[in-house]
Amino acid sequence: MKNTAYLQNVQTLRENIYKTRFDEIESLGLLGTYMTVSANLLTYLPHLSSNDHYNKIQDIQFHRALSNVDQYYLSLLGDLKVFDKANVIKQSLDVSHIFVTYHTGSYRMFIQYLTRQNVPFCLVTEKRFINDQGRVVQKIFKEMKRDQNAELEILAAENPRLIFELTSKLRNGTSVVFYIDGNTGVTEKKLNDNNNLLKINFLNNHLYARQGIAFLAYLSRAPLAVAIAKRKKNLSNTIRIKPIDTKKLIEKKERNNFINTVTKKLYKELELFLTKYPEQWEGWFYVDKFFNRDFTEQVNEEREIPDFSKPATLILDQFAHLFKYDSNNFFLITRRDYKFLQITNSLYETLNFFKKPRQIIPDTTLVVNQHEVDLETLMELIKMKLLNPIQ
Repeated sequence: MKNTAYLQNVQTLRENIYKTRFDEIESLGLLGTYMTVSANLLTYLPHLSSNDHYNKIQDIQFHRALSNVDQYYLSLLGDLKVFDKANVIKQSLDVSHIFVTYHTGSYRMFIQYLTRQNVPFCLVTEKRFINDQGRVVQKIFKEMKRDQNAELEILAAENPRLIFELTSKLRNGTSVVFYIDGNTGVTEKKLNDNNNLLKINFLNNHLYARQGIAFLAYLSRAPLAVAIAKRKKNLSNTIRIKPIDTKKLIEKKERNNFINTVTKKLYKELELFLTKYPEQWEGWFYVDKFFNRDFTEQVNEEREIPDFSKPATLILDQFAHLFKYDSNNFFLITRRDYKFLQITNSLYETLNFFKKPRQIIPDTTLVVNQHEVDLETLMELIKMKLLNPIQ
């Protein structure tokens, strides 16, 4: 009966998500979210055709929504496959660990699995999560423990003394669980001015990663392991647990080098997963908070207009993202500031024409898809930083 109810919920999710047409998302208030995710996909997965973004985003939303449903069906734990060759979970019953996991697959299931295995642990997350979902997490935790007085300790990541509190807990037998890809932290600083962040290569771009987990591993000397949840096509779930050999790294590297190396290793695990299963990552909804959008020039810096009395070459700006859904829906996303707008067919065709470098010949009329484009229009597009002159 429980499985039947679960499958009915899954079917409802499928219908709500996959039967939603593109032209309906604006009326649902989802157009801004869609454009943000689409721009993020373009930034990190440029090989994915823009025309495939809508279907891919539907897949991402389906997995994201399903993760929320999964947490209420504890019977799913009975079918969970856990790959733990190093017996990390068994060891954590006696020796506290730092567990790093990610918002992939049915990611909430990892916490439930630790609870079912009676591993003593606390969870570190943002205050926003505690306020929004803390009650649900506690309710499920009490149900699993069969004790209405039981309570999972959830600590706010924003606490400035957190590193010292966690070190104490690790030394006293309590493991710590982090979702490393969800905490942006609270800061007024620009990403590249924040000493707490490390710029690392990630897929086809970069991101700024918080280094607190690696620092905790160095300070506490506690064993470190990653756990990656994955959902199979038949909706069954797996969790792969892998230890990170920090002991050797501590012996070989000084503190800052150790922290940098371990932080990169933790994100490398996520990167490898996303090359195969990008639709199973919730982070596409907010990864734009982790990278510099405009790192080539100042936002207010004006573009120099070329001398059109001589041949000039123009190309579409690298931050301009064009999207065509059908013959009536054309969109432009400026990834410098993540602003988006619906544009005309003629503007779409003009900008799309310049995806490849195009030379403008003096005294020659530029015709794009049967409509003329004058110099005034080209100069305006350059000023708007939508077209770039090539020297």
